[in-house]
Amino acid sequence: MLFLWAGEGMELVAAFSEIATSQAVWAILCILLAAFVLKKMYEKNEQLSKRAEEREDKLMTHLERSNDSQEKTAIALEGINRSLTSLESRVDRIEKYSFKTEKDDE
Repeated sequence: MLFLWAGEGMELVAAFSEIATSQAVWAILCILLAAFVLKKMYEKNEQLSKRAEEREDKLMTHLERSNDSQEKTAIALEGINRSLTSLESRVDRIEKYSFKTEKDDE
């Protein structure tokens, strides 16, 4: 067992007190704290970058699906436009024919 004499205990406390009030110790602690904070910020930045990349991939997939859907809609509208044009020409022919037959009946 280790026994400390009263004089030795006071010297030890004085040494610890001197170390605690030393600017070098506080400087080292500040440097370590700054390194820790920078490390945490870097890790957080990596997480945010990874999430942003995943979000961008999802958005690009959604954009591709939207583009495909718009292309299908455009094709359908072109078909409807062709059908409408054909229908208009048929109606015009029917109107001309009926107008012609009405004139002939008079």
